[in-house]
Amino acid sequence: MPSCIEWGEERHQECTLTRDEGYRSCSSWGWFSWLCIAWTWVSNVVCVVWTWVTTSFCVVWDIITTIINAILVTLESILGWLLSAIAFIFELLECIPVLGTFIRWIYNGLSFIAMTIASLPDALLGAAGVRPEKILRVCTVILRDEHGIPIASVDYAKTILQLAVDVYKRDANVRIVPLKAFKYSTGFSGAETVDNSWVITDSAVSDSSVLDVPCGASGVGDEWLLTGSKFQSKSGSHCLYGRWRNVTGYGAPVTCFIIRSIPGNSGCSLWITDYVTIVGENIVPPSNKRVLGHEVGHSCNLWHICVDEDRRNLMAIPRESDSCSNTEPDRANPSMTNWQAIRVRASKHVTYF
Repeated sequence: MPSCIEWGEERHQECTLTRDEGYRSCSSWGWFSWLCIAWTWVSNVVCVVWTWVTTSFCVVWDIITTIINAILVTLESILGWLLSAIAFIFELLECIPVLGTFIRWIYNGLSFIAMTIASLPDALLGAAGVRPEKILRVCTVILRDEHGIPIASVDYAKTILQLAVDVYKRDANVRIVPLKAFKYSTGFSGAETVDNSWVITDSAVSDSSVLDVPCGASGVGDEWLLTGSKFQSKSGSHCLYGRWRNVTGYGAPVTCFIIRSIPGNSGCSLWITDYVTIVGENIVPPSNKRVLGHEVGHSCNLWHICVDEDRRNLMAIPRESDSCSNTEPDRANPSMTNWQAIRVRASKHVTYF
């Protein structure tokens, strides 16, 4: 069932529950119970009408975007390779240590500001509960170690991808799709089913500079030197299709590199980069199923919250502050709040087209 209609049905149920609770409370108003009944009736009518209007708008917008996307995806699939090749030439500058990182950070910062401003109308609609489907493109790459052995299994990558796909669709009405040509989508279908075509295994061996990468301040330092240049180069070569989006900033794909280790972490996102890093495993189910969705969340404007606020939250972590406990978050069944969904939808990585 389309997310717009699902939301409409849920909202209509909330209207009914609020109405019933209102009528029950009117018995305590005595002589003025008629006023309470009248107010409850009017409130319910307003709630139902608003739900109908917003749901209809959401459905109509999904119809429009489905038609336009079918046209644009076809054109991009045919002509996008040329645009991406041109963009790749520009991105060669961004592979230069220090200078390239400076260019990337300035460009990504400016595109973040521009896309955030452009997304304000959508954010206002989202706050009102109107959330037509948007799209987030990902390119997932498993690296090989010094001996040519893949860092993780394809099944591991598929599992963490699928959880992210399901959570983003359910809670934010954002469809995560693989970065590839002729990938059509519509808001009138459920979340994507991840298969092997979503995952790329690097054909070349890698060294410890990209296999074992720190996060935090040390990760930022490495990003400015050879490590950042190598990730940029690998992203350009494995995820060439759609590179023009990285240059323009509109719907920039997120490259998810599966690497060997990140000291003290299972994943890392520097936010301002168009890639995230995730520690690979060869076991299924993974020890941390939400890791990809969590790191992509950072790329899409989400920050950590204390696990004590909501153990199931996608961004919940322990020990965020002195007042935060050591309780482990639920890494198997995460969720987003409405406010987090609005921020994700405002990201430059998340667009209608």
